[in-house]
Amino acid sequence: MTAPRDHMEVLAQVAGQLEDKGLVPLTPTPKARTRAKTRLPLQLPDSPTYELEVWASSDRSWQALQTAAANKLGLTPATSTAACASFTGPINLTLHRHDPQDLTAGLPRSIESDPAVRRAAYEASEAERTTRIARAFPRLAHPIACIVEMEGAAYFSRTHQRDPKTLFKKVLPSLRRNVQGLRPIPPANPNPSKAALARRFPGTDFATTDIERATSALRDALRQAGHLPKLPAPPGIEGSFELITVWLAPAGERMLVPMLIRQHTHEEPTAQLMTTTGSPTERPMPLTALPEALVAGRGRVPRTARAALAEFLTNALSLDSTANRLLLVRRARTSDKDIWPWLQDSRITFDQLVLPGIDLTAPNADPDRRKPGDQPGLRVIRLRERSDRSAVPRAFGVTQEMVSAGDDTDELIPVTRHGRFSGLVEVGERAFWGINPRPDQNQTPLTITKFDPAQTGNRTWTCSNPTSLEIVPAFLQDADNPADWAMYVQAQRRLHAHTDIATTWPAIVHLAELMEEYIV
Repeated sequence: MTAPRDHMEVLAQVAGQLEDKGLVPLTPTPKARTRAKTRLPLQLPDSPTYELEVWASSDRSWQALQTAAANKLGLTPATSTAACASFTGPINLTLHRHDPQDLTAGLPRSIESDPAVRRAAYEASEAERTTRIARAFPRLAHPIACIVEMEGAAYFSRTHQRDPKTLFKKVLPSLRRNVQGLRPIPPANPNPSKAALARRFPGTDFATTDIERATSALRDALRQAGHLPKLPAPPGIEGSFELITVWLAPAGERMLVPMLIRQHTHEEPTAQLMTTTGSPTERPMPLTALPEALVAGRGRVPRTARAALAEFLTNALSLDSTANRLLLVRRARTSDKDIWPWLQDSRITFDQLVLPGIDLTAPNADPDRRKPGDQPGLRVIRLRERSDRSAVPRAFGVTQEMVSAGDDTDELIPVTRHGRFSGLVEVGERAFWGINPRPDQNQTPLTITKFDPAQTGNRTWTCSNPTSLEIVPAFLQDADNPADWAMYVQAQRRLHAHTDIATTWPAIVHLAELMEEYIV
């Protein structure tokens, strides 16, 4: 996090006033010392081949995507026509251009006052558009990613139309096209100013920001096509290793969609949904096939089906296995007293696993507590996000440095400084905070002051407060170091091929959360 000088001065002043009342700041906690690295090796598949569809009406957007592929993804152009462009390099990529014509236009907005009539009109317009899309772009044999050039929400609001993005998220996966949007790239300014020229991408008439947008669309599309880093094993683990997460996604007010995602060191990620009356058999599927299953409505269960949810979580533990595996589980939604009460702060007994669905509040409750020797290879780490994203951090980032005690001595003394802070901090027994690095786009100076009334512009500055993640290694094996496993999870927040920005969740959990956009 970023902690400008003012924040530390305010802390010192407030601490002085509260000291008389017996309230003093906590002693600064140093970063946790671990064998695990802060960055995991980013190992990508060797020369994979991907084909992406590009629904672009404008030549400008089509050209921007090709420029981004060649200059930002480091690929070498092979062939290029009005309808197809291929590239070679670390990946072999082919872009197939299609003109969607008016299929990406806004949907008509009804002016009827009767809600039932208005809803019927919307359903009719969506059914008509769905039929036309399916007729123009038939279902494919295998899932791919599709970049759709489409205006933003502000445009449709301004033109009094309904934004069709939700419809595309619902329809295209059923045609085996995972959707990635791209707002149209604007034409080049015929009379650019000197400042505008300086903002152009080198050697082109595209703005750098437009090429960055095109690059992000390509990277996200490749992610949805299955271009993901290989899973590195944690320190001290030899051979195969499996990372698992269960994500309970909301589907309206009364339903949930539990998703089980598994990633193995030697296999592609897979997903599995809960069985339901309409889908009594659910088998593991490639992660790229999950959007199609979600838009079909599979895996939806009532929020009240707590016994079934507990059984689903129990199956994720693979209790009969002895392989090295780690389950990452979010505290929210899963620590319900009827789902997995052992995850609650007051219930966790470290390295004494109580299975999901077991009531810990019942009179004379004496649940079976499983020890590491009872479940060899299994680890469980609980995650909890810090939801407050305001400018004032919940903790101040401080570091300790050894500096010279004076010019005439070699003695070193410890000095506490504020400033840039990221990494892993132990904040309690088996509880760690993983703090993301400062984003590149946040350039708030550490020396900025808001105390000077003459510098009124400083009042609008905010400091960077990257979302911290609480990491609690709840169940480990006897020889495991909790800090090493916490750092392994923290490092997963930067294990991405589609973005350089650290995410709130570790990579596998982040992928599960992204699937919520297909629950419509």
